[in-house]
Amino acid sequence: MALKQIEKDQVRAGMWIHAIKGVWFFHPFWRGKFLLEHSDDVDALRSARISGVIIDTDKGLDIKVDPPKAANQPAPSPAAAPAPQPAPARATPRKNAKPRLAPIAPAARQKPAAPETCSMAAELGRARKTVNLARRLMSQLLKQVRSGDTIDAEKLGPLVDEIADSLSRNNSTLTSVLRLKRKDEYTYMHSVTVSALMINLARELDFSEEKVREAGMAGLLHDIGKMAIDDSILNKAGRLTDAEFASMRQHPERGHSVLRKDDTLSALVMDVALHHHEKVDGTGYPHRLSGDEITLLSRMGAVCDVYDAVTSDRPYKAPWTPAEAIHEMLSWNGHFDEYVLAAFVRSVGVYPVGSLVRIPGDRLAIVIETHRKHPERPTVRAFASTTPGVTIEPEDINLAETQEDILSFERPADWDLHDWEERWPALAGASLKNVKGESPKR
Repeated sequence: MALKQIEKDQVRAGMWIHAIKGVWFFHPFWRGKFLLEHSDDVDALRSARISGVIIDTDKGLDIKVDPPKAANQPAPSPAAAPAPQPAPARATPRKNAKPRLAPIAPAARQKPAAPETCSMAAELGRARKTVNLARRLMSQLLKQVRSGDTIDAEKLGPLVDEIADSLSRNNSTLTSVLRLKRKDEYTYMHSVTVSALMINLARELDFSEEKVREAGMAGLLHDIGKMAIDDSILNKAGRLTDAEFASMRQHPERGHSVLRKDDTLSALVMDVALHHHEKVDGTGYPHRLSGDEITLLSRMGAVCDVYDAVTSDRPYKAPWTPAEAIHEMLSWNGHFDEYVLAAFVRSVGVYPVGSLVRIPGDRLAIVIETHRKHPERPTVRAFASTTPGVTIEPEDINLAETQEDILSFERPADWDLHDWEERWPALAGASLKNVKGESPKR
Protein backbone atom coordinates (compact mmCIF):
# COMPACT_ATOMS: atom_id res chain seq x y z
CA MET A 1 0.00 0.00 0.00
CA ALA A 2 1.43 3.36 -1.08
CA LEU A 3 -0.68 6.14 0.42
CA LYS A 4 -0.32 9.78 -0.54
CA GLN A 5 -2.30 12.83 0.49
CA ILE A 6 -3.07 15.22 -2.36
CA GLU A 7 -5.05 18.39 -2.92
CA LYS A 8 -8.63 17.95 -4.14
CA ASP A 9 -7.78 19.81 -7.36
CA GLN A 10 -5.21 17.09 -8.19
CA VAL A 11 -7.68 14.21 -8.38
CA ARG A 12 -8.29 12.53 -11.72
CA ALA A 13 -10.10 9.52 -13.07
CA GLY A 14 -8.22 6.29 -12.44
CA MET A 15 -7.14 7.12 -8.89
CA TRP A 16 -7.91 4.76 -6.01
CA ILE A 17 -9.47 6.86 -3.24
CA HIS A 18 -8.35 5.52 0.12
CA ALA A 19 -9.94 8.28 2.25
CA ILE A 20 -11.48 11.73 1.96
CA LYS A 21 -10.24 14.34 4.40
CA GLY A 22 -13.17 16.30 5.78
CA VAL A 23 -16.59 15.98 7.36
CA TRP A 24 -18.58 13.25 5.60
CA PHE A 25 -21.79 15.25 5.03
CA PHE A 26 -19.97 17.88 2.95
CA HIS A 27 -19.28 15.49 0.09
CA PRO A 28 -21.48 12.97 -1.79
CA PHE A 29 -19.23 9.90 -1.40
CA TRP A 30 -20.14 7.47 1.34
CA ARG A 31 -17.98 4.55 0.33
CA GLY A 32 -14.80 4.34 2.36
CA LYS A 33 -12.53 3.28 -0.49
CA PHE A 34 -13.26 3.21 -4.22
CA LEU A 35 -11.86 3.63 -7.72
CA LEU A 36 -12.55 7.09 -9.13
CA GLU A 37 -13.79 6.23 -12.61
CA HIS A 38 -16.18 8.90 -13.87
CA SER A 39 -15.75 12.54 -14.79
CA ASP A 40 -18.84 13.65 -12.83
CA ASP A 41 -17.35 12.10 -9.67
CA VAL A 42 -14.05 13.89 -10.31
CA ASP A 43 -15.94 17.19 -10.58
CA ALA A 44 -17.89 16.42 -7.40
CA LEU A 45 -14.69 15.79 -5.42
CA ARG A 46 -13.02 18.95 -6.70
CA SER A 47 -16.03 21.10 -5.74
CA ALA A 48 -16.67 19.46 -2.34
CA ARG A 49 -15.88 21.19 0.97
CA ILE A 50 -12.97 18.91 1.86
CA SER A 51 -9.37 19.54 2.86
CA GLY A 52 -7.77 16.87 0.70
CA VAL A 53 -7.80 13.27 -0.52
CA ILE A 54 -5.65 10.25 0.32
CA ILE A 55 -4.93 8.00 -2.65
CA ASP A 56 -3.33 4.55 -2.92
CA THR A 57 -0.92 4.62 -5.86
CA ASP A 58 -0.50 0.82 -5.75
CA LYS A 59 -4.16 0.40 -6.74
CA GLY A 60 -4.65 3.42 -8.99
CA LEU A 61 -3.03 6.34 -10.74
CA ASP A 62 -0.72 8.84 -9.10
CA ILE A 63 -0.95 12.59 -9.62
CA LYS A 64 -0.17 13.72 -13.13
CA VAL A 65 3.46 14.81 -13.48
CA ASP A 66 4.72 16.67 -16.56
CA PRO A 67 7.60 14.79 -18.23
CA PRO A 68 11.05 16.38 -17.77
CA LYS A 69 12.21 18.62 -20.58
CA ALA A 70 15.25 17.44 -22.57
CA ALA A 71 18.39 19.49 -21.88
CA ASN A 72 18.94 20.45 -25.56
CA GLN A 73 15.25 20.87 -26.41
CA PRO A 74 14.46 24.47 -27.36
CA ALA A 75 11.46 26.15 -25.81
CA PRO A 76 8.52 26.26 -28.20
CA SER A 77 7.84 29.62 -29.79
CA PRO A 78 4.45 31.23 -29.23
CA ALA A 79 3.60 30.70 -32.90
CA ALA A 80 4.11 26.97 -32.49
CA ALA A 81 1.53 26.64 -29.73
CA PRO A 82 -0.93 23.83 -30.48
CA ALA A 83 -4.34 24.75 -31.81
CA PRO A 84 -7.12 24.61 -29.25
CA GLN A 85 -8.90 21.27 -29.15
CA PRO A 86 -12.66 20.90 -28.98
CA ALA A 87 -14.10 20.22 -25.52
CA PRO A 88 -14.48 16.50 -24.80
CA ALA A 89 -17.96 15.07 -25.15
CA ARG A 90 -19.93 14.76 -21.93
CA ALA A 91 -19.64 11.28 -20.46
CA THR A 92 -22.70 9.08 -20.89
CA PRO A 93 -24.43 8.68 -17.52
CA ARG A 94 -23.84 5.23 -16.10
CA LYS A 95 -26.75 3.02 -15.05
CA ASN A 96 -27.93 3.59 -11.47
CA ALA A 97 -25.53 6.51 -11.13
CA LYS A 98 -25.85 8.63 -8.04
CA PRO A 99 -28.57 11.18 -8.88
CA ARG A 100 -27.47 14.75 -9.25
CA LEU A 101 -29.89 17.63 -9.61
CA ALA A 102 -29.49 19.57 -12.81
CA PRO A 103 -28.89 23.29 -12.22
CA ILE A 104 -31.92 25.50 -12.80
CA ALA A 105 -31.40 28.33 -15.23
CA PRO A 106 -31.81 31.71 -13.49
CA ALA A 107 -34.47 32.85 -15.97
CA ALA A 108 -36.60 29.75 -15.34
CA ARG A 109 -36.17 29.54 -11.62
CA GLN A 110 -38.90 30.81 -9.35
CA LYS A 111 -37.31 32.96 -6.68
CA PRO A 112 -39.34 33.04 -3.47
CA ALA A 113 -39.72 36.15 -1.38
CA ALA A 114 -37.26 36.40 1.48
CA PRO A 115 -38.84 34.61 4.47
CA GLU A 116 -39.55 36.42 7.70
CA THR A 117 -37.23 34.40 9.90
CA CYS A 118 -37.70 34.30 13.64
CA SER A 119 -36.61 32.42 16.74
CA MET A 120 -38.07 29.15 17.92
CA ALA A 121 -39.74 30.91 20.85
CA ALA A 122 -41.42 33.41 18.50
CA GLU A 123 -42.68 30.68 16.16
CA LEU A 124 -43.90 28.27 18.83
CA GLY A 125 -47.43 29.68 19.14
CA ARG A 126 -48.02 29.79 15.38
CA ALA A 127 -46.60 26.28 14.99
CA ARG A 128 -49.06 24.95 17.56
CA LYS A 129 -51.97 26.54 15.65
CA THR A 130 -50.74 24.87 12.46
CA VAL A 131 -50.60 21.51 14.25
CA ASN A 132 -54.16 21.99 15.51
CA LEU A 133 -55.31 22.75 11.96
CA ALA A 134 -53.50 19.62 10.78
CA ARG A 135 -55.22 17.48 13.43
CA ARG A 136 -58.63 18.70 12.31
CA LEU A 137 -58.10 18.30 8.55
CA MET A 138 -56.25 14.98 8.73
CA SER A 139 -58.78 13.41 11.11
CA GLN A 140 -61.50 14.39 8.61
CA LEU A 141 -59.45 12.80 5.83
CA LEU A 142 -59.11 9.61 7.89
CA LYS A 143 -62.90 9.40 8.25
CA GLN A 144 -63.41 10.00 4.53
CA VAL A 145 -61.01 7.24 3.53
CA ARG A 146 -62.48 4.71 5.97
CA SER A 147 -66.02 5.48 4.86
CA GLY A 148 -65.09 5.05 1.21
CA ASP A 149 -65.82 8.68 0.27
CA THR A 150 -63.86 10.39 -2.48
CA ILE A 151 -61.26 12.69 -1.00
CA ASP A 152 -60.76 16.31 -2.04
CA ALA A 153 -57.02 16.93 -1.81
CA GLU A 154 -57.42 20.59 -2.80
CA LYS A 155 -58.77 21.25 0.70
CA LEU A 156 -55.34 20.24 2.03
CA GLY A 157 -53.55 22.93 0.00
CA PRO A 158 -53.90 25.61 2.71
CA LEU A 159 -52.43 23.18 5.26
CA VAL A 160 -49.39 22.59 3.04
CA ASP A 161 -49.01 26.38 2.73
CA GLU A 162 -49.24 26.80 6.51
CA ILE A 163 -46.56 24.13 7.03
CA ALA A 164 -44.27 25.64 4.39
CA ASP A 165 -44.68 29.18 5.75
CA SER A 166 -43.96 28.08 9.33
CA LEU A 167 -40.79 26.31 8.20
CA SER A 168 -39.74 29.43 6.27
CA ARG A 169 -39.89 31.45 9.46
CA ASN A 170 -38.06 28.79 11.51
CA ASN A 171 -37.16 25.45 9.98
CA SER A 172 -37.15 23.50 13.25
CA THR A 173 -40.06 24.66 15.41
CA LEU A 174 -42.94 22.96 13.61
CA THR A 175 -41.18 19.61 13.26
CA SER A 176 -40.28 19.83 16.93
CA VAL A 177 -43.91 20.39 17.98
CA LEU A 178 -45.05 17.57 15.68
CA ARG A 179 -42.85 15.12 17.59
CA LEU A 180 -45.35 15.42 20.45
CA LYS A 181 -48.04 13.48 18.55
CA ARG A 182 -49.95 10.95 20.60
CA LYS A 183 -49.94 7.22 19.89
CA ASP A 184 -53.64 7.25 19.00
CA GLU A 185 -53.17 9.91 16.29
CA TYR A 186 -50.00 8.50 14.71
CA THR A 187 -51.83 7.18 11.61
CA TYR A 188 -52.56 10.66 10.29
CA MET A 189 -50.17 12.99 12.17
CA HIS A 190 -47.20 10.94 10.94
CA SER A 191 -48.08 12.19 7.46
CA VAL A 192 -48.05 15.81 8.63
CA THR A 193 -44.55 15.36 10.03
CA VAL A 194 -43.38 13.71 6.81
CA SER A 195 -44.85 16.65 4.88
CA ALA A 196 -42.77 19.07 6.97
CA LEU A 197 -39.63 16.96 6.57
CA MET A 198 -40.22 16.77 2.80
CA ILE A 199 -40.54 20.56 2.56
CA ASN A 200 -37.29 21.15 4.44
CA LEU A 201 -35.54 18.50 2.33
CA ALA A 202 -36.89 19.95 -0.93
CA ARG A 203 -35.51 23.35 0.02
CA GLU A 204 -32.16 21.78 0.87
CA LEU A 205 -32.18 20.27 -2.64
CA ASP A 206 -32.90 23.73 -4.09
CA PHE A 207 -36.40 23.03 -5.42
CA SER A 208 -38.53 25.92 -6.66
CA GLU A 209 -41.25 26.94 -4.19
CA GLU A 210 -43.88 25.39 -6.46
CA LYS A 211 -42.04 22.06 -6.28
CA VAL A 212 -41.53 22.51 -2.53
CA ARG A 213 -45.31 22.62 -2.14
CA GLU A 214 -45.65 19.52 -4.32
CA ALA A 215 -43.18 17.70 -2.06
CA GLY A 216 -45.21 18.82 0.96
CA MET A 217 -48.44 17.50 -0.53
CA ALA A 218 -46.71 14.21 -1.39
CA GLY A 219 -45.63 13.85 2.23
CA LEU A 220 -49.12 14.66 3.48
CA LEU A 221 -50.69 11.92 1.33
CA HIS A 222 -47.90 9.34 1.16
CA ASP A 223 -49.46 6.99 3.76
CA ILE A 224 -53.11 7.49 2.89
CA GLY A 225 -53.36 3.77 2.16
CA LYS A 226 -52.75 3.02 5.85
CA MET A 227 -55.90 4.95 6.72
CA ALA A 228 -57.90 2.10 5.17
CA ILE A 229 -56.23 -0.52 7.39
CA ASP A 230 -57.84 -1.55 10.64
CA ASP A 231 -56.40 0.01 13.81
CA SER A 232 -56.03 -3.44 15.36
CA ILE A 233 -53.29 -4.11 12.81
CA LEU A 234 -51.77 -0.63 12.76
CA ASN A 235 -51.46 -0.44 16.53
CA LYS A 236 -50.75 -4.07 17.35
CA ALA A 237 -48.10 -4.31 20.05
CA GLY A 238 -46.99 -7.84 19.17
CA ARG A 239 -45.69 -9.49 16.03
CA LEU A 240 -47.99 -9.35 12.99
CA THR A 241 -49.30 -12.59 11.56
CA ASP A 242 -48.44 -13.40 7.95
CA ALA A 243 -51.92 -12.30 6.89
CA GLU A 244 -51.66 -9.03 8.83
CA PHE A 245 -48.23 -8.33 7.41
CA ALA A 246 -49.49 -8.97 3.88
CA SER A 247 -52.36 -6.54 4.51
CA MET A 248 -49.95 -3.89 5.78
CA ARG A 249 -47.74 -4.23 2.70
CA GLN A 250 -50.73 -3.48 0.48
CA HIS A 251 -51.07 0.08 1.75
CA PRO A 252 -48.97 1.73 -1.02
CA GLU A 253 -51.19 0.29 -3.76
CA ARG A 254 -54.36 1.00 -1.80
CA GLY A 255 -53.26 4.58 -1.27
CA HIS A 256 -52.40 5.03 -4.93
CA SER A 257 -55.85 3.69 -5.86
CA VAL A 258 -57.52 6.25 -3.58
CA LEU A 259 -55.47 9.16 -4.95
CA ARG A 260 -56.10 8.26 -8.60
CA LYS A 261 -59.73 9.31 -8.11
CA ASP A 262 -58.64 12.91 -7.51
CA ASP A 263 -57.67 14.55 -10.80
CA THR A 264 -56.17 17.60 -9.07
CA LEU A 265 -53.11 15.67 -7.87
CA SER A 266 -49.87 15.43 -9.81
CA ALA A 267 -48.50 12.10 -10.98
CA LEU A 268 -45.46 12.57 -8.72
CA VAL A 269 -47.61 12.97 -5.59
CA MET A 270 -49.37 9.71 -6.43
CA ASP A 271 -46.04 8.05 -7.20
CA VAL A 272 -44.77 8.80 -3.68
CA ALA A 273 -47.83 7.09 -2.19
CA LEU A 274 -47.07 4.05 -4.35
CA HIS A 275 -43.29 3.84 -4.10
CA HIS A 276 -42.08 5.31 -0.78
CA HIS A 277 -41.19 1.79 0.42
CA GLU A 278 -38.90 1.00 -2.52
CA LYS A 279 -35.16 0.69 -1.79
CA VAL A 280 -32.34 1.70 -4.09
CA ASP A 281 -30.93 -1.85 -4.06
CA GLY A 282 -34.22 -3.24 -5.42
CA THR A 283 -35.36 -5.10 -2.29
CA GLY A 284 -38.29 -2.82 -1.45
CA TYR A 285 -41.98 -3.08 -2.31
CA PRO A 286 -44.42 -3.15 -4.04
CA HIS A 287 -42.53 -3.27 -7.37
CA ARG A 288 -38.90 -3.91 -6.33
CA LEU A 289 -37.69 -0.82 -8.21
CA SER A 290 -34.03 0.13 -7.91
CA GLY A 291 -31.77 3.12 -8.43
CA ASP A 292 -33.04 5.71 -10.89
CA GLU A 293 -36.19 3.67 -11.52
CA ILE A 294 -37.46 5.32 -8.33
CA THR A 295 -38.43 8.97 -8.75
CA LEU A 296 -36.48 11.56 -6.78
CA LEU A 297 -39.62 12.53 -4.83
CA SER A 298 -40.21 8.90 -3.83
CA ARG A 299 -36.59 8.52 -2.74
CA MET A 300 -37.10 11.60 -0.59
CA GLY A 301 -40.33 10.16 0.79
CA ALA A 302 -38.57 6.95 1.78
CA VAL A 303 -36.05 8.83 3.95
CA CYS A 304 -38.59 11.15 5.60
CA ASP A 305 -41.07 8.33 6.26
CA VAL A 306 -38.53 6.09 8.00
CA TYR A 307 -37.01 8.92 10.04
CA ASP A 308 -40.32 9.93 11.56
CA ALA A 309 -41.41 6.31 12.08
CA VAL A 310 -38.33 5.32 14.08
CA THR A 311 -38.36 8.51 16.18
CA SER A 312 -42.05 8.14 17.10
CA ASP A 313 -43.50 6.39 20.14
CA ARG A 314 -45.33 3.30 18.85
CA PRO A 315 -47.18 0.52 20.69
CA TYR A 316 -44.62 -2.04 19.55
CA LYS A 317 -41.40 -0.06 20.11
CA ALA A 318 -39.81 2.78 22.04
CA PRO A 319 -38.67 5.73 19.91
CA TRP A 320 -35.08 6.34 18.91
CA THR A 321 -33.67 9.76 19.58
CA PRO A 322 -33.22 11.83 16.40
CA ALA A 323 -29.44 11.47 16.66
CA GLU A 324 -29.76 7.68 17.04
CA ALA A 325 -32.05 7.57 14.00
CA ILE A 326 -29.55 9.46 11.85
CA HIS A 327 -26.73 7.18 13.01
CA GLU A 328 -28.68 4.00 12.24
CA MET A 329 -30.05 5.15 8.89
CA LEU A 330 -26.55 5.97 7.69
CA SER A 331 -25.56 2.34 8.28
CA TRP A 332 -28.31 0.76 6.13
CA ASN A 333 -26.44 0.13 2.91
CA GLY A 334 -28.71 -0.17 -0.11
CA HIS A 335 -31.81 1.18 1.61
CA PHE A 336 -31.72 4.90 0.82
CA ASP A 337 -30.39 7.09 -1.95
CA GLU A 338 -27.07 8.36 -0.59
CA TYR A 339 -27.36 11.79 -2.21
CA VAL A 340 -30.85 12.32 -0.78
CA LEU A 341 -29.92 10.99 2.66
CA ALA A 342 -26.92 13.33 2.86
CA ALA A 343 -29.17 16.28 2.00
CA PHE A 344 -31.69 15.12 4.60
CA VAL A 345 -29.01 15.05 7.30
CA ARG A 346 -28.07 18.60 6.38
CA SER A 347 -31.73 19.66 6.53
CA VAL A 348 -32.37 18.29 10.04
CA GLY A 349 -28.83 18.54 11.40
CA VAL A 350 -26.54 15.82 12.70
CA TYR A 351 -27.99 16.67 16.10
CA PRO A 352 -31.58 17.76 15.36
CA VAL A 353 -33.31 20.39 17.47
CA GLY A 354 -34.52 18.77 20.68
CA SER A 355 -31.62 16.32 20.94
CA LEU A 356 -30.13 15.78 24.38
CA VAL A 357 -26.33 15.93 24.28
CA ARG A 358 -23.35 16.01 26.63
CA ILE A 359 -20.84 18.83 26.27
CA PRO A 360 -17.56 19.67 28.02
CA GLY A 361 -17.76 20.90 31.57
CA ASP A 362 -19.80 17.91 32.77
CA ARG A 363 -22.97 19.42 31.33
CA LEU A 364 -26.11 18.22 29.60
CA ALA A 365 -27.59 20.44 26.91
CA ILE A 366 -30.49 20.57 24.50
CA VAL A 367 -29.93 21.43 20.85
CA ILE A 368 -31.93 24.59 20.10
CA GLU A 369 -30.65 25.55 16.64
CA THR A 370 -28.82 23.85 13.78
CA HIS A 371 -26.44 25.46 11.30
CA ARG A 372 -26.35 24.39 7.68
CA LYS A 373 -22.66 25.25 7.26
CA HIS A 374 -21.70 23.52 10.50
CA PRO A 375 -24.29 20.75 11.09
CA GLU A 376 -21.95 19.03 13.55
CA ARG A 377 -21.77 22.19 15.71
CA PRO A 378 -25.28 23.37 16.62
CA THR A 379 -26.32 25.97 19.15
CA VAL A 380 -27.13 24.28 22.45
CA ARG A 381 -28.66 25.30 25.77
CA ALA A 382 -26.72 23.87 28.71
CA PHE A 383 -29.18 23.34 31.53
CA ALA A 384 -27.93 20.57 33.83
CA SER A 385 -24.81 19.14 35.40
CA THR A 386 -23.93 15.48 35.03
CA THR A 387 -22.48 15.58 38.56
CA PRO A 388 -25.05 14.54 41.20
CA GLY A 389 -26.15 17.38 43.44
CA VAL A 390 -24.54 20.11 41.32
CA THR A 391 -26.56 22.89 39.71
CA ILE A 392 -25.34 25.12 36.90
CA GLU A 393 -26.23 28.49 35.47
CA PRO A 394 -28.08 27.82 32.18
CA GLU A 395 -26.18 29.03 29.13
CA ASP A 396 -26.72 29.18 25.36
CA ILE A 397 -23.60 28.19 23.41
CA ASN A 398 -23.08 28.43 19.65
CA LEU A 399 -20.61 25.59 19.16
CA ALA A 400 -19.83 26.83 15.64
CA GLU A 401 -18.12 29.82 17.27
CA THR A 402 -16.18 27.81 19.87
CA GLN A 403 -13.61 25.03 19.92
CA GLU A 404 -15.91 22.80 21.97
CA ASP A 405 -17.38 19.60 20.53
CA ILE A 406 -20.42 17.58 21.46
CA LEU A 407 -19.05 14.64 23.40
CA SER A 408 -22.01 12.31 22.88
CA PHE A 409 -25.73 12.22 22.29
CA GLU A 410 -27.68 11.01 25.30
CA ARG A 411 -30.89 9.07 25.83
CA PRO A 412 -33.22 11.12 28.06
CA ALA A 413 -34.43 7.97 29.86
CA ASP A 414 -30.86 7.30 31.01
CA TRP A 415 -31.04 10.55 32.95
CA ASP A 416 -34.52 9.93 34.36
CA LEU A 417 -36.00 12.42 31.88
CA HIS A 418 -38.89 10.19 30.84
CA ASP A 419 -41.14 13.15 30.00
CA TRP A 420 -38.54 14.61 27.65
CA GLU A 421 -40.71 14.81 24.50
CA GLU A 422 -43.36 16.81 26.39
CA ARG A 423 -40.82 18.89 28.27
CA TRP A 424 -38.10 19.91 25.86
CA PRO A 425 -40.09 22.26 23.53
CA ALA A 426 -40.83 24.52 26.49
CA LEU A 427 -37.22 24.27 27.64
CA ALA A 428 -35.93 25.20 24.18
CA GLY A 429 -38.44 27.97 23.64
CA ALA A 430 -38.25 29.55 27.11
CA SER A 431 -36.40 32.70 27.98
CA LEU A 432 -32.95 31.82 29.29
CA LYS A 433 -33.66 33.51 32.62
CA ASN A 434 -36.61 31.17 33.17
CA VAL A 435 -34.57 28.00 32.69
CA LYS A 436 -33.79 26.31 35.97
CA GLY A 437 -30.46 24.56 36.30
CA GLU A 438 -30.61 21.08 37.77
CA SER A 439 -28.80 17.79 38.21
CA PRO A 440 -30.82 14.87 36.81
CA LYS A 441 -30.38 11.36 38.10
CA ARG A 442 -28.56 8.75 36.08
